[in-house]
Amino acid sequence: MLTIPQARFTDFLNDIEPSPTTKNDASSAHTTLRDFLKNEEDFKEYHEDTFLSGSYKRNTAIRPQKREDETERPDVDIIVETNHTREDAAEEVIDLLYNTLAKKYTEIRRQDRSVGIETNKADMDVVPVIKHDGIYFIPDRKLGIWLPTNPPGHTTWTTETNKTAGKRFKPLVKLTKWWRREHPTSDKKPKGFVIECFIAYCMDYVETYYGELFVQTLEAIVKKYEWYTLFRRVPSLPDPGIQSNSVTDGMTADAFIDFYNKAKEHAELGRKALNETDPEKATELWQDIFGGRFPKTEGTKSESLLAATVTLSSPTFPNKPIVPKEPKGFA
Repeated sequence: MLTIPQARFTDFLNDIEPSPTTKNDASSAHTTLRDFLKNEEDFKEYHEDTFLSGSYKRNTAIRPQKREDETERPDVDIIVETNHTREDAAEEVIDLLYNTLAKKYTEIRRQDRSVGIETNKADMDVVPVIKHDGIYFIPDRKLGIWLPTNPPGHTTWTTETNKTAGKRFKPLVKLTKWWRREHPTSDKKPKGFVIECFIAYCMDYVETYYGELFVQTLEAIVKKYEWYTLFRRVPSLPDPGIQSNSVTDGMTADAFIDFYNKAKEHAELGRKALNETDPEKATELWQDIFGGRFPKTEGTKSESLLAATVTLSSPTFPNKPIVPKEPKGFA
């Protein structure tokens, strides 16, 4: 018999899900921005399409956290497909997008590959891309080049991986993201999609109990990547959208080792929680891992998380599904 029932984890997952208000705010913010770009007099000649990306689109986001009694805004990634070409300067393309959006938004900043915007409803990362021979490219103004990317492929990959895992992949991602929030590394890496890739390459696709599934995933990370920490290397995780890319490019050895050590520490703590026969002691251990929001007693919510996952999942792009592959090599 499980000391902590599955319902305690599903109640916790329901609790850390973005609220309807958060989702409505995000929808309102990105719809307003996308309509503006489509119709803006000076930009519409460059405009081809806009679509969503990131954890908001992939349904792997968790509820925003509070800082000093103020709730943070949701993060939304917006891809702006333009009719520029790879002959156009990356910096000029980002500058055009920035100058256009600056006509409407005051809290705005240039970034290496995008334009960041803050509103009272959401924080938005607006990313210009071009499409060449069926491949998307993103400008990097620091490097002065166009880099291949595939946001729609990421969305499709996450959806297909979730199906393969019996719809437990996305909930596991949310559990792991919440754990990372409770125990952040100095530079807050790895982030979002990199965490999804670590989980996809390490999770047990058969295990159904979320407590065991979470702990097994951390244990698999510890076992699979121990060698890298010994030699201060960063494992290369293939980008599911562009197999020639690695999602860990740009991650330092210090950042990876910090993440690895936290995974190792909490894998051991989680295994202790799973083996604990006293419900109160087991709950205390899980709260050490997930924080005070992890429920002390089983709640009254009995709805299936799997059904909720189906309801909340976003439509995906009709790209060819990309199956997770074993990562090889070094970053």
